[in-house]
Amino acid sequence: MMENEVVNLFKTYQETSEYNLLVSFKGRLSQEVLTELGSMIRTSLSTESKIKKIFAVFIELAQNMLHYSAERKINEEQKDAGVGILVVRENSVGYHVASGNLVLNEKIEFLTERIQKINSMNKDELKSFYQQQLRSERPEDSKGAGVGLIDIARKSDGPLVFHFDSLDGKQSFFTISAFFTKEN
Repeated sequence: MMENEVVNLFKTYQETSEYNLLVSFKGRLSQEVLTELGSMIRTSLSTESKIKKIFAVFIELAQNMLHYSAERKINEEQKDAGVGILVVRENSVGYHVASGNLVLNEKIEFLTERIQKINSMNKDELKSFYQQQLRSERPEDSKGAGVGLIDIARKSDGPLVFHFDSLDGKQSFFTISAFFTKEN
């Protein structure tokens, strides 16, 4: 039996004082949760001209977490679903859309090389690379055409920022973030 305990949110409150936290979710992702979070984003950003791009990147990051997180839980439909964290925050200059989840350490080199390659390209090169990927064979362990990270970079207003926090010899925590400038 669990005891009721005080949840101290003051540290989180202080850490988030520099920006508006529009959406924050940690847990097992499902289509229903994704739909609700999407509604929250649409409501929070209803006046933002880049809402479609921000929303599309949020969905792509969520799908990556859902499909590729090394931490898995069974959902209501008895399907395997990824666990992680999704955050959309706003500061004075723009919006950050970020996700984090566990990855197998064997994936770190591939992800690092892929994101560095994507970050080295300009918008025209990204468009070409995106189209090339659509025409090529589906990557072996991909649930799609392997264009998700490319699409995120195409829509965002700067390079993708990413980081790995090592947990043990098998897994690390992968964080990736996209940025959008405000249009005011």
